[in-house]
Amino acid sequence: MAANISLFPTINDELLGKIRFQPSLYEFYYVRADQEYPLRAEAIDSSVTVHKIVDDEGIWAPDDYNLCVKRRYSLRTYQCLFGENGIACKNAVLGLALMWTSADSKQRGVIPIGDIENSQRDIDMNLNYEFLEAQLRGEVEFTTVVYLKNVGTPLWNEEHLADEYGCLLGELDKFVIKLDGNGSVFPMYEVNDPSQPLWYVKCDWEDPTYEQFSECVSIYINTAHKNYKYLDKTKKTFDEQLLKEIMAGALIVIITKLKEQENYWSATTTGDDLQSGSVSAAVYYFINALEWDVSTLDAMSLSIRKFFDQRM
Repeated sequence: MAANISLFPTINDELLGKIRFQPSLYEFYYVRADQEYPLRAEAIDSSVTVHKIVDDEGIWAPDDYNLCVKRRYSLRTYQCLFGENGIACKNAVLGLALMWTSADSKQRGVIPIGDIENSQRDIDMNLNYEFLEAQLRGEVEFTTVVYLKNVGTPLWNEEHLADEYGCLLGELDKFVIKLDGNGSVFPMYEVNDPSQPLWYVKCDWEDPTYEQFSECVSIYINTAHKNYKYLDKTKKTFDEQLLKEIMAGALIVIITKLKEQENYWSATTTGDDLQSGSVSAAVYYFINALEWDVSTLDAMSLSIRKFFDQRM
């Protein structure tokens, strides 16, 4: 295995501890009809760095909507980065940036965040960036980095420091999100089976107050069906209204099944002791936040279809 050997000083653990790098949590949202809607970053298997993106409304999907990233950055005692014992000469300018890599979509990029100059002031920066719909797929890695933006004029005792524009001088932190499949709270999958209908929904849970919606509920779209052309977004025959009807029909099935489990339905409607992201938590959100009327089957059908007509 090849080793990466730097010919100049870079940020090490000691320097990282000195600069008091204080970022906020990542915030994710998307824009629909000129309005912002929040998305949740939910840790996968208690991981610190790997998260899935969840839409509690079950509407957002990476192929259909943009993905916006927001974060705040603060640096307090960063002066140690400059000079003989730092990573750049005293009058150089460093840059803070976010590097992103989406291997599945074969794309990567760098988002500039702000400049770091050798001064005594506190530095506060903001990142707010929009990825276009269908731009990202699968696993996306975000890495906050420091690079050399302006070389400056090195003194005699600074000649060992980096002296090339754009030179990467260190990583500050890393964050990974997973899209598609588990990315949405309402995952949709494609199957190819001539014996099956155009679509069907599967509900597979034992304790809906605890088990995750994204892991227990799935809509399957059958690419082998003669009418799949109306659900293929790459074709001119794509019918958005048909997709709305499928999602509405699937949600009616899900909520109806949950209502049949009387011992869990009471907790679902009151919101008592519900695990975040669970089947019951999602349905509680639909009823209370989105104001769906689930009192009867016909009221539920009307309420959900009106929602999709108005919001999508």
